[in-house]
Amino acid sequence: MERIFGNPLHGSTLFFKISFPETHKFQTPLHVINASSNNRQVLAELKKGHRFCFQGTWGTAMAFYSWLKKQVQNRYPVKDYSSSRIQREKLNALAENLFLSIKNHKPDLAKAPGNPWLKEFYPGEKEFMLRFTDYLGMNGARQWYEKGIQFPSLNHKLHPFYGTYFPTRTEHLELFDNWLAGQKGLKSAVDMGTGCGVLTFYLLKHGIKNITATDINPNALFSVKQDLERTGMSKYVNLIQTSFFDGIEMIKPDIVIFNPPWIPAETHTSIDQAMYYQPGFFDEYFYQAYEKLSDSYKVIILFSNFAQIVNAATENPIESELKNQQRFLLEEKITQKLQQKASSRKDWLSQIRSHEEAELWVLTKKS
Repeated sequence: MERIFGNPLHGSTLFFKISFPETHKFQTPLHVINASSNNRQVLAELKKGHRFCFQGTWGTAMAFYSWLKKQVQNRYPVKDYSSSRIQREKLNALAENLFLSIKNHKPDLAKAPGNPWLKEFYPGEKEFMLRFTDYLGMNGARQWYEKGIQFPSLNHKLHPFYGTYFPTRTEHLELFDNWLAGQKGLKSAVDMGTGCGVLTFYLLKHGIKNITATDINPNALFSVKQDLERTGMSKYVNLIQTSFFDGIEMIKPDIVIFNPPWIPAETHTSIDQAMYYQPGFFDEYFYQAYEKLSDSYKVIILFSNFAQIVNAATENPIESELKNQQRFLLEEKITQKLQQKASSRKDWLSQIRSHEEAELWVLTKKS
């Protein structure tokens, strides 16, 4: 679903059509999960595609969902990245038929946590249903939004809005911050696929005050707009909803920053698009990067060798571009080992992270 959000911004009005979870209204009553339900019978019906609605208390709903996750974990144990994807897909397939009744902008369960976004996103809807996992996601996003996230070396927090990607790893951010500290004379930049805007704020930190931040996701741009207003930096950043270089051909930046998805996979949501790339993604990016802007700018790409380590990709797409095309030259490549340790419960992930590196690539166009 979508709704227009926006506020006057420095003499102009900038609006974004924000996306949020779809509401549901069913003509026939759904099956019920309450404190007396037989969990295994419910699971058998979920596997058949039957829909259920929680009744009673929030604790009952959370207890069943925790039990369901445990069943999926036991049936599809995680041994590596591939099996972790399978486990997640199996859980999602079952959970998509679990619903929560919303009445007067509150969950219709005793002791359920409220969320102000219910009224903001659905002001005219008094009674409807949401997928239970959508509401869990909304609650998690609201907590990040209110609490804020402190990224390394920034003197303020960012508050990512609902449906906005933000990095949970920081090595590539530190690489970029350190690289910027060694540059002189940079005056303008494009932050392509800005997400929560963290790279834009690193650019501002280093004195670059002519920035165009783009994203295909309107929620991300709305999020960045709010953080720019909080910090008084709005006048230095132009926000554009677009894909790749469309609509910015007349801009002549010194650098174009791109922190693309690192893993090839199918995408279904705006968050997926920030994390995974589909076939042809990098071909189109490099084609537009070469064709649409002047010869004087540099391409800065923040990446990782994660996909190669887990055998999700046979080749780094940046290396493939440099090897197979004649469009760009490699000026510099900087790598950094991961510093974060995986949970002791995820030994498979610890093995991956022991070999993973964050990468910063600096490319220039061939004349």
